[in-house]
Amino acid sequence: MSTPPYILYGAYASFYTGKTRSYLRKKGIPFIERLPSHPRFREYVSPTAHSKRIPMLETPDGQVIQDTTEIFEYLEPRFPNPPALPHGPRQRLAAYLIDLFASENMRIAWHYRWNFPANLPFVTKDFGRSFKPQGSDADLQRYGDIIAKQMDGHRTNLGVTPELYGTLEQIYFDLLDTLERHFTNYPFLFGGLPSVGDFGLMGPLFAHLGRDPVPLNLMQSRAPRVFRRVEHMNTPEIRSPEFAETPMEYLAGDKIPETALELLRQCVSDYAAVYTESAGLYNDWARRNADRPTGSLVSDEDKDQPNLGRITIPMRGKTMTPVSQIHSLWLLQRTLRWLRTLDTADRAACENLAAECGATKLLSIELARPLTRIRNRLAVG
Repeated sequence: MSTPPYILYGAYASFYTGKTRSYLRKKGIPFIERLPSHPRFREYVSPTAHSKRIPMLETPDGQVIQDTTEIFEYLEPRFPNPPALPHGPRQRLAAYLIDLFASENMRIAWHYRWNFPANLPFVTKDFGRSFKPQGSDADLQRYGDIIAKQMDGHRTNLGVTPELYGTLEQIYFDLLDTLERHFTNYPFLFGGLPSVGDFGLMGPLFAHLGRDPVPLNLMQSRAPRVFRRVEHMNTPEIRSPEFAETPMEYLAGDKIPETALELLRQCVSDYAAVYTESAGLYNDWARRNADRPTGSLVSDEDKDQPNLGRITIPMRGKTMTPVSQIHSLWLLQRTLRWLRTLDTADRAACENLAAECGATKLLSIELARPLTRIRNRLAVG
């Protein structure tokens, strides 16, 4: 009897489902995909996870895993080939950081989806299909409008104001231009294999920027190689026809192409302040709550994405005031812990890379109390 496949619960309009779906396909992991409207999701998956947030992965033995990073950490040791983590310390650090920034900070995806009315006829019905796939156009519009209203409520939390629209659009242009140069010469960030950084980029590049009409048109006209690469990341083949002779391996000598370094520098410059400022708020809170027992939830209201107040960060000469990102600190913690396991030579190589891309302060963050997840809620360790 064959082993049952994994089941991915997600949607094509979902930022994070795009990341996980691409990973499952490129790794050759057997899976089927179902929508959150499926009875199994409502009756078993969501109650088991204590969450409605997609994507979720149901394993063949009935475990339910929520959060793209948790899914990756569960699957990667079980399906180690081809590896999604480069062995070289510089490449791995760069992959972790690009995953961190792409997964947590690219508000350009939110901006291009919700601040352009030309997207809405497609986006609302696309969300509606996730909840009533065989519904009428009116049904799809009704369900989609509910999601759109919820997303509009995130506007103030994200700190995206009209004064920042032009800045966010320039960030998108710079991202496309850098990736277009990179994908002229390389199929993936670090050579012939996709890394966790490549999958992280699929969050913003596929579901929002690569499907919604306005940013999709920009991608196709300004960066056609990026568009083609997004297409390829949704296929099970690792080799694309454009790079048929490229070995399916990471670049030798722990090399990071200059264009990948440029991408990393841009991300650090645009997003690193989110972590330093959020860490400051979190550390103040942790010290005030030093008597909380291990395993206590960060949010007394049982929120799955808690914040501890607003932060003020620079954004290319302007100012953004989003809420703090504690989940982002939990994800950064993975990289900080990995760095502590390195020997002297590998640690020095990572420190040199951090200096090259401006990430020294970011990687010097220390959390007053470690963060963990319990029942898919952030808790103190």
